[in-house]
Amino acid sequence: MQAGAQQFPTVIDVTGMSVLVVGAEGGVGPAVVDGFEAHGARVHAGYLAPGSGGADRPGDRVPADADPAAIRDFLDRVEDAHGPLDALIFVSPPVSVGKALDIDPVLYAQVARDELVLPVLLLREAAARMARRGFGRLLSFCSMSGKTGAHPGVSPYAAAKGGLIAFSRSLAAELAPQGVTVNAIATALFDVQVTKTGEDLEHVLKGIPVGRVGRSQEAAAAALFLASRLSGYITGETLNMSGGRFMD
Repeated sequence: MQAGAQQFPTVIDVTGMSVLVVGAEGGVGPAVVDGFEAHGARVHAGYLAPGSGGADRPGDRVPADADPAAIRDFLDRVEDAHGPLDALIFVSPPVSVGKALDIDPVLYAQVARDELVLPVLLLREAAARMARRGFGRLLSFCSMSGKTGAHPGVSPYAAAKGGLIAFSRSLAAELAPQGVTVNAIATALFDVQVTKTGEDLEHVLKGIPVGRVGRSQEAAAAALFLASRLSGYITGETLNMSGGRFMD
């Protein structure tokens, strides 16, 4: 390094940030929590499933009924414990599998509530707090099915995630002047779900250019960058994580 040259800051700069991970118990959630903790963030685990967490990973149960007042109270508890919220990461619950014409209509309503209405209300409440302070990172793990519609058997999930992606873009446009970014990560087949999709894994792998499923740590690394202080010029984006299976 030349004398007088400034040292380039680390790309993953989340040290000291107050981070809420909703869905910390499922999918890539544990890896996301571990990643932020390893990089010095103050992490609060929010659990979507009853009975999650434990002494080794304490946290809070996220309001299950998508009630705005309960969500405000929940975020108040998070900020009381870890300070003003800098980043919120929403990790999707497990995908529901079944043919569109066979799935119980009740399941459509349940998935829409859990995977669209709840994250929308969480992002909205967190956004209001962040906008007042002039900084924030909002991020949702979605799915390539919500972006492409190309996956059979996951119609409720695809509809909810497509809505969440569209909401994230609209919210990003409104919040950009206040220093708050809003992005999504669209994952395809990852290690934590290979036995849950009903797909023929050998057949699917033939269509993935990198030749393997995604790793949870890779998803966590993407979340770390998009939540970092150096990602402020990226907003309204949906990052494909599919090993090249889907490109745009």
